[in-house]
Amino acid sequence: MVEFNKRNARMWSIMGINPCIWSVGLEEVLTQNKNIAIFTADLQRYSGLNRLFTQYPELCFNMGIAEQNMVGSAAGMAMEGVQAWMTTYAPFMSYRCADHFRHLMGNLNLNMKAIGSAAGFAAGLSGASLLAVSDMAFARSVPNMVVLSPADCAEAIKMVWAISEIKSPVYMRFCGTTNIPMVYTDDYEFVLGKINVVSEGEKIAVLATGNDIVYNAMKAAKTICESKGFSPLVADVHTIKPFDKDFVKGLAGKYDAVVTIEEHSIIGGLGSAVAETIAENALPLKLHTVGIEEKPYIMGKRPFMLKQAGLDVEGIVNKLESII
Repeated sequence: MVEFNKRNARMWSIMGINPCIWSVGLEEVLTQNKNIAIFTADLQRYSGLNRLFTQYPELCFNMGIAEQNMVGSAAGMAMEGVQAWMTTYAPFMSYRCADHFRHLMGNLNLNMKAIGSAAGFAAGLSGASLLAVSDMAFARSVPNMVVLSPADCAEAIKMVWAISEIKSPVYMRFCGTTNIPMVYTDDYEFVLGKINVVSEGEKIAVLATGNDIVYNAMKAAKTICESKGFSPLVADVHTIKPFDKDFVKGLAGKYDAVVTIEEHSIIGGLGSAVAETIAENALPLKLHTVGIEEKPYIMGKRPFMLKQAGLDVEGIVNKLESII
C-alpha cells in the first residue's frame, strides 16, 4: 500500500501529476483489479505510461493521434464491462472529442475515466489554440459526468483510487507538469464531492481549485494574516461536479464574502457553481471570482500567464486586499 508521508509527497511533487496518476495511483489499483483498459493518444511517454505499458502490455493501447477514435474504442471496452481509462491533452480530451465525450461517456453513463493534462495555461508557449480554459464548463454540463481538479500530486493519487471504485464517467483535469507545489504532506481523508478546508480562517472564505492555485491561495492567505491581522479560510474544491452545495450554504452568516480562484474561465467553472448555489438558496454572501477573463493574453510560460490573470500569489493578495 502506498504511504502518504512528507518524504513521498516531496518525491511525487518532483515527479509531477502525470506519472503519479499512472505509475503510483493506477498501478496500486491494478494490484487489486485488472479488469481495466488504458488508452492514450500518442502520449505514452509524456503521460508517464511507459512503466504500465511494459508491465501490462495486454491492458494498454496507444491509439496514435486519433483522440476521437480513442474515446470510441474505450467506450466499446466499457460496454463490455471493462473500466476504461484515457489520457491526452485537456483541449483534445474535451473540445476535440466533444461529441464522443457527451454521448458515449455522458448520455450512455459508461464507466470511463478521462484524464486531461496540460489544462489551463499549461500550453501557453504553444499558442491560444492549445489552451483548455473552458473544459470544466463543458464537462460539468455533460449528464452523469464527475468533474475533478486535484490540488497536488498526493490528491491526484487519492483521486485515482476514489474514481476507480465508482462506475460514473469522470473527467479529471490538471494544469502543471513537474515540481508541483505541495498542499498535502501527510495522510488525510479524501471524499469525492466534499470540499476540504486546508486552512481555517475568518471573514473571507477562499474556495480554490487546481494544482498551484490552491497552494497560491494558501500563501496569499498567510500574507493577508501578516498584514491585516486575520487569515481568510482557504478550501480545496477538488470536485467541481457533483458540487458540495452544503459547504457553501454553511458559509452564510459566518463569512462576509466568498472568493473563488481557478485556472479556468470565470464562465462556467467553479465560480459559476458557487454563484448557482448562492442564487438557488438566496444566500447572503457576496461573491468575487478570480480566473481567466475574456480578454487578450500574451502567450508565454505558465507562470507568466498566471501573473497576467492575477492567479499568482501577488495577484490573489491584491484581490483579497481590494475586497477587505
